[in-house]
Amino acid sequence: MDSLPKLEVTLSKLKKYVEQQGGYDLEERDGDVTLSFVPAFPEALEKGWEDSPPPRIIMHGTIRYDKIAFNRVQVEQDSFIRDKDMEIAEFTYRSWLQYIEDNY
Repeated sequence: MDSLPKLEVTLSKLKKYVEQQGGYDLEERDGDVTLSFVPAFPEALEKGWEDSPPPRIIMHGTIRYDKIAFNRVQVEQDSFIRDKDMEIAEFTYRSWLQYIEDNY
């Protein structure tokens, strides 16, 4: 059983994905990474927000050996930011990060 975070992706692959897709903000600072975006893929859309625009997702992670391990996910809606439960975040975003890992 590995103890690695489940929300992990290769930095260079994520950069390539972000460049090609548009709509993503990726910031690197002193070994930390912040990825923010308004999700357009169905798996990431927050449930229960039908009456308002989709929320902005902010993912915080650290870089180690060209891998980003995301360890905090926040949801910004109507100028309010809340932390997303990491188990739910892993369930929501793991397959998307795996897609990037496999295809970029």
